[in-house]
Amino acid sequence: MKLLSVLISLLFLNISFSQKTTEKVYKWEEVQLANPDTVYNLSLSKMKLTELPASLWRFKNLRKLYLDKNKLSALPDSFDLFKNLELLSLDHNHFELFPIPITRLLNLKTLIASNNRLTYLPDNISDSKSLQRMDFYNNEISEFGNGIYQLQALSYLDISGTMYGTIFQKQLVNKLQGVKILMDPPCKCLD
Repeated sequence: MKLLSVLISLLFLNISFSQKTTEKVYKWEEVQLANPDTVYNLSLSKMKLTELPASLWRFKNLRKLYLDKNKLSALPDSFDLFKNLELLSLDHNHFELFPIPITRLLNLKTLIASNNRLTYLPDNISDSKSLQRMDFYNNEISEFGNGIYQLQALSYLDISGTMYGTIFQKQLVNKLQGVKILMDPPCKCLD
């Protein structure tokens, strides 16, 4: 009997640890009637947006914002109102210039900007001191500036999908020691 009660206790303990509490990621259609203060994760993916909807600013407590697969090419200056934002995904958009308001998101930990047309990272990216993960897969970034080297929390950088020379890759790896960097094999032809 004692063994049975121990086994039942272990079973309930295992069930309680295996159940993850995940916060709901709202879609734009669902969030219109929600209390803006209780919306933490929002997806505006695949909406063919060329600009952000004006009512988005009601959701000041956002921690995760997915703007994937739209037609965005810029973010408004007021974007830094999302002070709690920890994850921003801009995957598959039309960004050519790095959106400067991102540098004012002091709690941002993950930036996904893959499959855009970015060509540089600004020096003031260093203001985003909480950045841990940056994904710039399949961009044409040729200018990194010095700001990236000042990101103390950075642990992951994906710049694959663009070819770089051997000298640049060695310099990048040396300056970002301790950072897992994903990149394509170098080409001496670019040295």
